[in-house]
Amino acid sequence: MVKYLILFFLIWSTAFAQNSTEPVVRKGLLNATGTISFGGMTKHEQTNIYLHGLGEYLVNDWNSLRSDIYFYLKSGDKQMLELNHQLFVGAAFHFNTNHQFVPYVGLQPGLALTQANFVTIQGVTNNVEVSPLISVAMGFNYYASKWFHLFIDGRYVSGKHLSNQKKIDLDELRISFGLGFNINIFGSNSQTKP
Repeated sequence: MVKYLILFFLIWSTAFAQNSTEPVVRKGLLNATGTISFGGMTKHEQTNIYLHGLGEYLVNDWNSLRSDIYFYLKSGDKQMLELNHQLFVGAAFHFNTNHQFVPYVGLQPGLALTQANFVTIQGVTNNVEVSPLISVAMGFNYYASKWFHLFIDGRYVSGKHLSNQKKIDLDELRISFGLGFNINIFGSNSQTKP
């Protein structure tokens, strides 16, 4: 089924691709994606699953403001975290080649709403904490048409949950991939020729 969906989108993108040589990636481009993200904690043997949403705005042809949100889905009964929702806001640099394939790197500080999943000891409950995070993201977008793109996003997240029972390192390697949607809010006439 997944193969047929990918094939459909590739055929659709070819059929409705831009006929002009106007680049898709330029100032004013607004991206939005929604997907599932998978992460592996680097200091614990645990895999996390998230719903991942992303919004990005290109302030010029190379730099963007970007916001990512992760809603934690527990991936089993023996998870060390009950909550691990995360929000990141930062910037990304796009290696804009004026082609459809555009790699990028980014740096995003963020916050996590976390709660441990420990057995309560002598009436001490697991506290909910807001924990600071830092994240480095890298990946690429493939702009199949001016309306949508395919993406792969990898990131390293670093932070700590400061539990009242035991500290938990939130360091994690994470990957997301899927389909994103684009709109250029300035339209096609705002492009300046080099």
